[in-house]
Amino acid sequence: MTANEPGALVTANVQWHLATGAAAVFVFLDDPEDPAAASLAAIPGCHVQLCDDAYWTERRPTKGRPPSQMRRQTINANFAQNRCDLEWLFHIDADEFIWQEGTLAAELATHDDPMTEVNLPVLERVFPDGVQAGLFDGSFRATSDLSAAACDAAFGPFARMMKRGQYSHGAGKSGVRVGAGLRLGVHTATRTGSEGRQRRAAKRVSTSAVLLHFDGLTPVHWVMKVLRYAQTTPEVQAQILQPHRAAQVAWLLERCATMAEARAAHRDLFALTPDRHARLVRFGLSHTIAFDPAARVGAAMPDLMPAGFDADVVRRNPWLRDVIDV
Repeated sequence: MTANEPGALVTANVQWHLATGAAAVFVFLDDPEDPAAASLAAIPGCHVQLCDDAYWTERRPTKGRPPSQMRRQTINANFAQNRCDLEWLFHIDADEFIWQEGTLAAELATHDDPMTEVNLPVLERVFPDGVQAGLFDGSFRATSDLSAAACDAAFGPFARMMKRGQYSHGAGKSGVRVGAGLRLGVHTATRTGSEGRQRRAAKRVSTSAVLLHFDGLTPVHWVMKVLRYAQTTPEVQAQILQPHRAAQVAWLLERCATMAEARAAHRDLFALTPDRHARLVRFGLSHTIAFDPAARVGAAMPDLMPAGFDADVVRRNPWLRDVIDV
């Protein structure tokens, strides 16, 4: 993963995956002065790379650090693939957790086509319709491919801000057999075609695991992410924001003169109100998963309370105070 997030989230992600079967986790810290670097590097099995000027000069001698976060993610993922001695490598974000409904290792052992990626379908967290007591509270909404009319029935007025029934992405994330010749992207893998251009690789959807996506761990975290998108140049926004995400950014900017207004907007989008729950159940899109990384990891898990997390979000993003009253 390439991360620029509060240390508690990155640590929780690393510890969860090491506790549930990963042999190693490669963390590329987008902020070379990230205060979590030392504690992450002290976790057995966690390999930390600071993405400083020297790193980017080595990766791209004439161009340096790419302005697009997606480009940085792709470069980092394939650098990890080229340096590791593992059989499989999955590329995810810090706010995404692999949930095994079966045994992923057993499924990978039967995957006999090295030029086909293994795709983890995504479930997106829906916030509780009340006070958020823990970072991972809530239930999940499945990815869907509904007709326009069904989308309106399932998601109401926010359907236009969604793609495949998700506010973030419905593509999931991919894993590849290391060294087989596939290149990891942000969501999918590619292969080199006969003409030398990158082409999307064949895909097999996992039957044993899904990806739990927490698109904003708290309302403050989500607002920070949206406002950070808005501060990038139009050229970068065109690269990294699909139309449904751009619509969210525009919608929030119209409603977030104060943090109270931003929280209200977040609730409108994400809270599992009775009406929203009934709509999701009607279309078979509501999933309840008892995701509690602290219960699995134990004492090694950091503080995962929303108040401390939000304080770290603001510390890491002091510019927030200039644009909203956090």
